[in-house]
Amino acid sequence: MKAIKIENQDVLAAVDSGLSYIEIGNRKFLLIEVDQYPGANNYEVTDSEEERLLLEALEGDNPILSDLEIDEILNFPKEV
Repeated sequence: MKAIKIENQDVLAAVDSGLSYIEIGNRKFLLIEVDQYPGANNYEVTDSEEERLLLEALEGDNPILSDLEIDEILNFPKEV
């Protein structure tokens, strides 16, 4: 997977805001920070508990959640 280098200050500020996703037009993008491994295009799971959780998530029921449901799961404060 090739990384895209972004130098736009507004985008960098949005990523640094601590929010879980950004919205561009009517599309939303989940922000997940990853470590960069030189020459590797995959993620190697080395922990058995992590592997179990990943397989459970991949093979299980994955409904689309509303923004409110995601915020509740992540314990984000409700917007007033």
